[in-house]
Amino acid sequence: MKRSGGSIGKQSAGRIFQLDGLRGIAMLLVFLVHFSFVWSGLVPTTGLIGLFLRLIDINASLGTNFFMLLSGFFAYGTLARRTKSFGELIRGRLWRLYPLYLILVVMYVVGSLLIPTMSKLPTGGFHAVVFLLQTLLFLPGFLRIDPIMDNAWTLGFIVWFYPIEAAAVRLLHASGLWRLGRFAFLAVAAVAWAVFGNATGHWPSRTAMFWVGMALSEIVGGVWGGRVKLAALLTAPALVIMLASFRFRTVLFLSGTNPTAISLPLLETALSGAGLFCFVWLAYYGPGWWRRLLSASPFRQLGACSYSFYLTHGFVVKAFRFGIVPRLGSAAGHAPVFWMSQVAGLALSVVVAQVVYRYVEAPLSRLGTQPSSAVAESARLTRPVGQPGATGH
Repeated sequence: MKRSGGSIGKQSAGRIFQLDGLRGIAMLLVFLVHFSFVWSGLVPTTGLIGLFLRLIDINASLGTNFFMLLSGFFAYGTLARRTKSFGELIRGRLWRLYPLYLILVVMYVVGSLLIPTMSKLPTGGFHAVVFLLQTLLFLPGFLRIDPIMDNAWTLGFIVWFYPIEAAAVRLLHASGLWRLGRFAFLAVAAVAWAVFGNATGHWPSRTAMFWVGMALSEIVGGVWGGRVKLAALLTAPALVIMLASFRFRTVLFLSGTNPTAISLPLLETALSGAGLFCFVWLAYYGPGWWRRLLSASPFRQLGACSYSFYLTHGFVVKAFRFGIVPRLGSAAGHAPVFWMSQVAGLALSVVVAQVVYRYVEAPLSRLGTQPSSAVAESARLTRPVGQPGATGH
């Protein structure tokens, strides 16, 4: 029994490291997309640089899609395994999200007052106050409100999806459905959410990634014991589906034509959902060398500070766009300068994120959680359903 417990502990720790690596990859994609706009009109549109920027542009939504999928995966899994109540989950998440978010909002407000040409504050005192209240409630993005921080629109969906995920968990457990039935329900919900959003414009169809992550959590939660071997056998078809999805997605946007009757946003959502679903599957059950790569220190560290990175990398992007690149003059269009700037921009963004995480996000987050419970929850988070202390069919 002791050896078994140790094995489970090592497996859980390994999965946490791998999923930190996935968050790191998602953050890299988001950074490359935002940083690519700095070079618009400055570098040639042909050759290796042109191809690099085109590939980033046509896959611009992948990083954000990945974050939404992982958010649905974690939150739903935590609630479904009953490692935390909804109150504990939302309290812990807000303690992590809100303090740093509030600091950044204040900084953007001050910046808007100092540099009115870059301000997103509405004119008129009343409208500005209403906008700030909406911002503090994470409503921009979730509602049709332009966020004060360009890349913060997803936070509204992340925060307001927690009650939706909690309701889904309660509904499905009360229904008595077995795991495949719950998976089917969540998959249908993802399709319905995307179709409705696309038809009405109430939300981007790609926010269906939250439901895809929830469905993925149901399947992964049922893989333990002897089923792990079967899951490993499915990595080959998962790899094929992932590569086919990403290739079709890339070719579709490169060609600029849609050969299907499905609208482009829905098709993009479907291809991204299938590809990212399989990408996470490979992180769990793929070959050992791939899982070790995702557990490597650089990816893990980037994943651990991904929230700080997400909120602060925009400052580095703006520093390059308005401060550094204009000073380079015509040299900004030279290939060596371009490639060195990509490395320098990413490195600076990582350093800033690490500093903010270590000295701001982490200390403030710890104020609302007990270290011992945080460690215990991390161990339970990835415990396969069916093992001691877990629930489900």
